Amino acid sequence: MKSAFTLHDTLAGRLADYSIRLDLDSLPDSVADHAKYLFLDLLGAALAGVDTPEAIAAGKAVALMSPGGGPCTLWGTDSTAAPTGAALHNGIIAHARELDDFGGVDHTGAVVVPALLAVAEAFPTLSGRQLLEAMIVGYEVGRRVLDSAGGYRPHNHADGFHSTGTCGSFAAAAAVAKAMRLDFKQTAWALGLAGSFTGGTWAFTMDGAMSKRFNVGRASETGVVAACLARSGFSGPTHIFEAEWGGFLKTYVRAEPNPEALICEREPGYGILRSGIKPYAACRDIHSSLDVVLAARQLHRLTPENIATIEVRCIPEMMQMIGKTNYPATRIDAQLSLPYSIAVALISGEAFLKEYEAPLLHDPKVKRLATLVQLIESPDLPFDSEPYLTIKTTDGRVIGGHVDYASGAPQNPLSQEKIVQKFEILAERVLPVARVEAIRDKVLALATLADIREITACLRL
Repeated sequence: MKSAFTLHDTLAGRLADYSIRLDLDSLPDSVADHAKYLFLDLLGAALAGVDTPEAIAAGKAVALMSPGGGPCTLWGTDSTAAPTGAALHNGIIAHARELDDFGGVDHTGAVVVPALLAVAEAFPTLSGRQLLEAMIVGYEVGRRVLDSAGGYRPHNHADGFHSTGTCGSFAAAAAVAKAMRLDFKQTAWALGLAGSFTGGTWAFTMDGAMSKRFNVGRASETGVVAACLARSGFSGPTHIFEAEWGGFLKTYVRAEPNPEALICEREPGYGILRSGIKPYAACRDIHSSLDVVLAARQLHRLTPENIATIEVRCIPEMMQMIGKTNYPATRIDAQLSLPYSIAVALISGEAFLKEYEAPLLHDPKVKRLATLVQLIESPDLPFDSEPYLTIKTTDGRVIGGHVDYASGAPQNPLSQEKIVQKFEILAERVLPVARVEAIRDKVLALATLADIREITACLRL
């Protein structure tokens, strides 16, 4: 006997229905405005990653797979590729410097934006307005999927998955389906296909491998593939979330899944408004500690020489991610090292690009100061609490510090001026000033832009 359930009753079907119905006019102006600044910020973060070893290796790999190039730009280079290769490469470089947005799947922009710009170059015209709608859909679906998996801490720490990979594939597929104007059934298929081949784990923390960036690029690529297959009549499993055998919630979630999070009523723009913008080039769990030590450095005129110890009380999940006590050997290791980040910030007064590279990475002064940072696992702290710091100086001072929300969080946002400044600093490392200004102006007027290719043309050398 056939099931009485229809596609409209499935979780993927209900997400597809939401995606198709979303219209910019139905959202508060603040939602589209935030999306616009997230888009600008993501382009800057990606251009900053062009000269990294990850980017160089990814560019070579994409050239092997697309020897004839293609219609899509590999940002910040003179190379091109097929849409899938561009999504892969651009997703990798967008996450290479740890400067892309957070709080969605977690890093939604690095998954969604490369997929959308690949589609914008390879298929019929995509306007700025349509890009904003597709972005908002991608961020929303991605965050709902992560919430259905229990949220960031349970899915990443208890389950062992890298949520930007596992949940990001759904975000990219939903965004591309919206941009390509897929119908209801095709959109549900795209979500099913994305969930059939999604993944990404935290194994890279053992040796500083580049796979953290691959997880992001692969999710972006998967979204493009899933949507293109669905558009071409290739069906995906419409019970991808709830299937008892092989469904996402049964296969990827060890803790109690929350399917209701996929379809419950949320405030308009919930998903994208959860995403914040980074001021520091490190794992987000490190940011509040950087806020504390940089403020203390200035207020109390701290120098490396007058630091006796720095005690940092962290929840166990943060210790798992950023609490390695061995001194980092690579940039990736350093970006996930709380002791290193505190030390280099106290010495240099910053935690941006050069602070995670040689020569500072190998500076004996940074290494000595990092050994003075004592991490204390504190399960008594509230769930998802930011760390508490106690700085003791050689002259007997005791300086405590804690912030509830690190700078750049939705609850403590960067100003629009700082977001634009960050973009300009990063983009000008690769592109001429006039080109950077053109991108900035076009993005800030995104809702009126007729063709996104006006922006992608500026990203090609």
